Amino acid sequence: MTLNRETLGQGPNLTLIHGWAAENAVWRPWVETWLAPHFTCHLIELPGFGHSPPLEVDDPETLRLRWRQALLEALPEAPTALLGWSLGGLLAQDLALHAPQHITHLIGLCTSPRFVQAEDWRHGVPPALIEDFLETVVRDTAALLKRFWLLQWQGDPRARQLMRQFVAEMKGRRLPHLTGLKQGLTLLRTLDFRQDLPRITQPTLWLLGEKDPLIPTDWVQALASMQPHACVRVIAGAAHLPFRSHGDETAAAIRSFLTQGC
Repeated sequence: MTLNRETLGQGPNLTLIHGWAAENAVWRPWVETWLAPHFTCHLIELPGFGHSPPLEVDDPETLRLRWRQALLEALPEAPTALLGWSLGGLLAQDLALHAPQHITHLIGLCTSPRFVQAEDWRHGVPPALIEDFLETVVRDTAALLKRFWLLQWQGDPRARQLMRQFVAEMKGRRLPHLTGLKQGLTLLRTLDFRQDLPRITQPTLWLLGEKDPLIPTDWVQALASMQPHACVRVIAGAAHLPFRSHGDETAAAIRSFLTQGC
């Protein structure tokens, strides 16, 4: 199974994996402006999103393995820095753990080792939200996607303006495949790398939005025990899409990390 991959720019490899309900178009203008002049950027679309076909698999454990294999096959041949946003950040952690020879650096953008809350993890979204999404996505996909995008902008002082621009860009684009949406929600609900972070040996940057309504920044307090050598940068005033609201600052943090380290 071949995932869609676009390549922009020139320089050292940097691979980007988008989040749930998105596609490469969500960050192509930002990449072209701020990253492509410095890196060869490979944009991978997840199964069932954009121009990538969905995977026909139901079992959660098999699902994780199949998505991992599809992403591995989509990586460039030469080792690459890997940037994952939101759901893409969880999948990037999975790749860094299981294919370390392919990944030189790991960047988690508005993500964490676990997306949903648990008794010992209060730093994500309530499990009921994911369950509600799984039910609603079948009944009214378009309405759910609009609700999700509105949620991601919450907290940004320019949310209304940015959302209008975003909606204008999204008009005419194909909706994600229902299979991809459901599988992505299952992975958001089940993936948990808290116990695995100590095994991630690549230089790692956690790049977070100060006002992110989905990934609160307070989870990084746990990094001292999970991944003590990781770098953390918080984009002031940003919500869940800092590459759209604070494009220059977000890209500068990435360029600095990849060229100079922490």
